[in-house]
Parts: sequence; C-alpha cells; structure tokens
Amino acid sequence: MKWMTRGNAMLTLAFACGSVGAQELPRLPSLPSLLQPLSDTDEHSQVLAPSALVKLSDGPRAQPLRRETFDAPTIQLNEAVQMAVGWHPSIAANIATLGQQAAGVSVARAGYYPQVRVGVGGSDSNTQIGNGSSVSATITQTIYDFGKVSSSVDQAQALLNRQQAQVLRQIDEIARQTAEAVVNAHRYQALQTIAEQQLAALERVLEMARLRASAGVSTRSDPVQALSRVEGARASLLQIKTLSQQTRQRLRTFIGAPVPAAIGALPELQADALDWNQVPETDALPEVLVAQAEQRAAAAQLLLAKAQRWPTISLEASVNRSINGVNPSTLQHNGTYRALMINLSSVLFQGGALNAQVRAATSAMEASRQQIELVRLESNDQARIFREQALGARETIAIQIQRKKSIEQARDIYRDQYKLGTRSIIDLLNAEQEFYQAQTDEQMARHEFWLSVVSYVGATGLGREFYGLNHRTVQGMNLLP
Repeated sequence: MKWMTRGNAMLTLAFACGSVGAQELPRLPSLPSLLQPLSDTDEHSQVLAPSALVKLSDGPRAQPLRRETFDAPTIQLNEAVQMAVGWHPSIAANIATLGQQAAGVSVARAGYYPQVRVGVGGSDSNTQIGNGSSVSATITQTIYDFGKVSSSVDQAQALLNRQQAQVLRQIDEIARQTAEAVVNAHRYQALQTIAEQQLAALERVLEMARLRASAGVSTRSDPVQALSRVEGARASLLQIKTLSQQTRQRLRTFIGAPVPAAIGALPELQADALDWNQVPETDALPEVLVAQAEQRAAAAQLLLAKAQRWPTISLEASVNRSINGVNPSTLQHNGTYRALMINLSSVLFQGGALNAQVRAATSAMEASRQQIELVRLESNDQARIFREQALGARETIAIQIQRKKSIEQARDIYRDQYKLGTRSIIDLLNAEQEFYQAQTDEQMARHEFWLSVVSYVGATGLGREFYGLNHRTVQGMNLLP
C-alpha cells in the first residue's frame, strides 16, 4: 500500500494487489502535517492582503466621485434627479455594457463578409519535394448557411435591445431613489422648522409662567411644568436635526455634491398634472422591454439551433507559393498553386446537443412570454396601490389643514384665558403641543402623498417625463419618449 498526501487535508490510498496485514498499515500523519502548504504558491493563496491586490491593479487610483459644489441656495426635485442620473456609476456601468453588446452585433454581422487568412510555413524532408518555405493566402465566403449568420445577428441585436432597456430601467431606478431622498430630506426640513417654532412658543409660555409666578398671580409649579415641556421640545428638535442630517447625506450620495442649505418646495403643480384615472401603458415599461428582448433573443436562438442541422455552403479560393523550394502541388521550383473550391460542411452527430438547444430555446421563449405577463400584472397592481395611497393622503391633508385651524383658534383662546387666570398652565401647554402636533401630522401627510407620487410614476414608467429627463443627454445617451 502506498501513502500519498496532497492539498490541505486530502488523502489518497493506493492498494497494490495482494493481502496486507493490519500490522503493515502505515501510521496516519498527524493533522498539523496535513495542513502544511505544499509550496509557496499554496501559502500565498491563503493570505488576504487588499493592499497587495491594489498594487496589482493597472488601472488609475479611485478618485472622489464628484468634487464640484452646488452653488445655488436651494435645490429642486427635478434638478436633483437630473444631477443624479447625469453621473451615477450604476448607469455608467450599464452604458458600458451596452457598448459591449453593440460590439457583439458587429461580431455577428462579420459572418456575412469573407474571411481572409494568410500564413508562412517551412518544411524539411528527405526528398526535395516540398522542402523550403512557402506563403499561402485563403479567402472563404459563405454562400448559404440556412440562416445561421442571420439568426446570430438577430440574437445579438435582441441582446443589445435588452441592454438598452436595462439602461432605461437603471435610469428610472436612480430617478426614483433620488426623488425619494429629496422628499425625505424636505420632510425633515419642514419638521425641523415646526420643532423650532414649537420650542420658541414653549419658551414664551415658560417666560410668561415665570413672570406670573414671581408676581404671585400663579403657583410656582407653573414654571416647572413649562420648563419640562421646553426640555422635551429641545430633545425632539435634536432628534429631528439628526434625522435631517441623515436624509441630507443620503441625498448627497445620489447627487454627488454637497446638498444646499435648503430643499426647494415640492412642485405641487407638477403632481396635480398627473392623470390618476388614466390606465398606465405597460408596453413601454423597461421591465417589459427587457422581457420582450429576451423573447426575441430566444426566438433567434431557436432558429439558429434549427439551422445547425443543415449544412453550410461556402466558396474558398486559395493561393500557395513556394519561396525557396519546390511546391509539392506543382512540382516546380518556387511554384505557385491556385485552387477554387465549393465546400459543403455539416455536423452529423453531436450527442443530442442540437435537439437540446432547440428545447432550451423553446423553453426560454415561453419563460420570456410569461415574464412579460408577470411584469404587466405587477405594474398594474403597484400602480393601483400607489394611486389609492396618494389619493388617500391628499384627502388626509385637507382634513389636517382644517384640524390645524381649529386647534390654533383654541390655543389662542387658552393663551388669553391663562393670562386672565381662568385657564391652567397644563391646558395651555397641551394646546401648544397639540397645535404643533397637528402641523407635524399635516406635513407627514403631505410627504406621504409625495412618496406615493414618486412610487406611482416609477411603477407606471412616467418617471422620465415627470422629472423632465426626456429630450436630454444622460451620460452620452439621448433620452427620447
């Protein structure tokens, strides 16, 4: 029996013919010996050193994504979306892949053109025939191939169209995420303003309570209760500021530049222009376009697989000339041999590969067809859900506005009554807090409405029109409706 070790912990037993006693069995190597590397290469493969991998890279060192600043004091929704899609690396990566697919179409179309091959060779034998060097040239032109080249071109073109739809889908996705970031940043900007106003109002109530307590008009507990509400308002303001900074940093990631001091007002007229009763058109959705392109690619693959069963007819012209010897075809010194042939080539047997390719392409076509129906179904479902959310949020806004007005009137009455001593400090503090809570609820409803709008235009494929991206150049690509 021969004992061999290889790898980190791999054992191989090779038994020779004959019987071997138990006392003749070799002793198993210990575990540490099995884990010893066999060579320096194996040892290096077990080391993870990012700095060493960076040194192996031939590309340029990474630079900050964008360094320019945003000079305007405010940034608008459409402006932020246009900035994001104009530089985002995920879109650039998809556009680069689009160039790769375009090159694939050129490769497939090359099958229509003749192939030219040249070569230089030499030989040495016991006879003088064929000795010496020779140069040859061959031109091959496909005459008829039962659709092999055309199917390859159609498949490459379908893959190119699929990547074009992928670029559109990524543009829509970045536009949606950026719009959501703008809405959330604007939400906490508005909430911070409300929290600052609430803190200022409670501080005025605290000053009023202190003056009344020092004058003996009210009890000394009034300033204590007011101070407690002021401290709570300060804590809430600090929390909102933190959330506001987080949302602004999120927006900065998308636009690639520092966010201005203020987020512009959300364009209400732009949202009012949406037709909520219109049935969304799903044929132009990028997801549907991707599935349709995959279906065309599968159809081309099916035709190609069927064409592989038939022969390929080609015309071949060749020239061979000896440089310093006898040409074996003409038996002449430095002779030239010319030939013109019609070739017929076909694959007789591939172990069932052609039939398997046909079945695979047929299944791919059916899968793509079902994917189209699935995308349309999900798009309509999401559009209906976001539509109902937006309309419900709009009704809530109207209710919150009326509620805020009534609470504001009650707060003003309570303030006057407290000054007259007919209302307690607790009633006034509750009225102040309830008023600013009503303002907060109104702003939350407004921004929930806008998040539903952003999701709706994203689900219906209206994002590029909604954010003004059509008829613009995005990273070298012209966007058209």
